[in-house]
Amino acid sequence: MATETSALVALSNDVAATVERVAPGVVAVEARSRIGSSGFFIRPDLVLTADHALESDEVEIVRADGKTESATIAGRDPSTDLALLRVQSAGTPLEFAGADALRVGAIVLAVARDDDGDLAASMGVISAVGGAWRTWQGGQIDRFVRPDLALYPRFSGSPLVDVTGRVIGLNTGGLSRRQSLTVPAATIQRVVDTLLTRGGRIPRGYLGVALQAVQGGAIVLGVERDSPADKGGLIVGDIITAIGGERVEDADDVHAQLGAATVGTALGIDVRRGGMPLHLDVTVGERPEHD
Repeated sequence: MATETSALVALSNDVAATVERVAPGVVAVEARSRIGSSGFFIRPDLVLTADHALESDEVEIVRADGKTESATIAGRDPSTDLALLRVQSAGTPLEFAGADALRVGAIVLAVARDDDGDLAASMGVISAVGGAWRTWQGGQIDRFVRPDLALYPRFSGSPLVDVTGRVIGLNTGGLSRRQSLTVPAATIQRVVDTLLTRGGRIPRGYLGVALQAVQGGAIVLGVERDSPADKGGLIVGDIITAIGGERVEDADDVHAQLGAATVGTALGIDVRRGGMPLHLDVTVGERPEHD
């Protein structure tokens, strides 16, 4: 019994030590009308948080010492639910874990802060790891990562860390209505690099069509003049049945294929026109920034 008690005490001390190690890099983020979120430093002047939590351009962060300061939005990508905040005073960046940290059953911790800067933590395991997938907004997520732990209010934007305090990913409830997921480190690093080199935004694919779901696909209700769809041969009344080799059941399936990687590339689109099958190759454009 003494040995078991000692092991539990050691585990408890190790978990608390990990939270304390991560804590200086975790902040509270205030930019919404109701419940705020959390974020964490990835560079001395950059904080990463969940994009869906930013309901205002006026953003404040609360640091580990309880001090509040203004932050500016340096970039955001709703399709992967990631946003970058720039601050004036340097913070403590957290270290990212490698791909080897994505193991089902691995013990993980979520570390967050409330609006007073007080620390909060939750412990669990990684319950599922899968392949790459696309969000309903067309964002490419490198791996499916589902943590099995309690993500309380304000935990969106918090880091999921391994037992050494390295960041596995960012926790969010903004990518699925049914479950909280973690955006993995590989996706974070790729999106952040793009945001910093593309003026704070991720290019999005654009066809220039109005769509509505029908049985067997999505019908084209409108085509913008001189748009990629117009130049590629799509016309009103076409029923899109597949795009990029993926079956289409509604407009969301089309939008999901129009990620940043498709801009400037020819995308195969299968349609039914007058009841007859037809294949078109349409070069995807970049969605105007104001859309």
